[in-house]
Amino acid sequence: MGYQERLTGHGIRGTMSTALNEIGYPKVWVDAQLSHVDPNKVSATYNHAAYVEQCRRMMQDWADRLDLFAQNQVEAASMPLTVHLEGVPAFPSEQTASAPSTPVAASPSLLVTKPGDAMPLVSAAAHRLPAVPPQRSAAPLVPSDIQRERMDLFDVFEAPHNLPVAAFAKMAGKSRRWISYEIQAGNLLALNVGNRGQRVPDWHLDPLKHELIQSVLKLTRGADPWQIYHALLQPRLVLRGHSALEGVTASNLDKRVMAVSTAVKESEWTPLRVGVV
Repeated sequence: MGYQERLTGHGIRGTMSTALNEIGYPKVWVDAQLSHVDPNKVSATYNHAAYVEQCRRMMQDWADRLDLFAQNQVEAASMPLTVHLEGVPAFPSEQTASAPSTPVAASPSLLVTKPGDAMPLVSAAAHRLPAVPPQRSAAPLVPSDIQRERMDLFDVFEAPHNLPVAAFAKMAGKSRRWISYEIQAGNLLALNVGNRGQRVPDWHLDPLKHELIQSVLKLTRGADPWQIYHALLQPRLVLRGHSALEGVTASNLDKRVMAVSTAVKESEWTPLRVGVV
């Protein structure tokens, strides 16, 4: 009949058959659902086909009772049934010769009633639970400080002025292989984040800015490219509140190179706040 304290297979079938009988369904209805165990295949097929509608009603009633149990309506869910199927025609084997024929309703419904009561206590259909429970609205995830910094870093990396190597090579009129060589030689500032490839700021397309960046790269060998990048964009008091890239000329180039190089060396001794300019 099953494992300890667990019903399986025939145990479940026997329990449900007993429950349906105790609820009040006619024995012939319940027995017809066990037609598969009838050795006579002809009668088994007949019983199975003749009681399909009753099977559907019992299955729906069973599901409705489970829904009522789930809603803590134990009394209504456990109530014995006075069989009253609105709109379901009685089968010939269950009709009397003198019974007048009644029109069939469009949608049969099963009413749970107390024995002897004239009016239904509860319509099971009104208490049916949805087949799929409503999805709970997930609370919005609040990113941590590290996640926000990482997202800011991605935004900076994918800024329009930071070009992929292939796009920069095309804009510079050079081959991609040559640009890769220049990056390895430390002549071009190249940014990278994980496996997203490298990006080169389009500042290198301006001759004066290109010379400024190359001079800074030579004075800060081995420095983090991101530190150099932020140092180039950071406004400075010595530059009257401007960044090194703003208003660079041949006459003020050396001053801006020294300002950026000093800032990069100082940042090597302090934590870098990525994405914060």
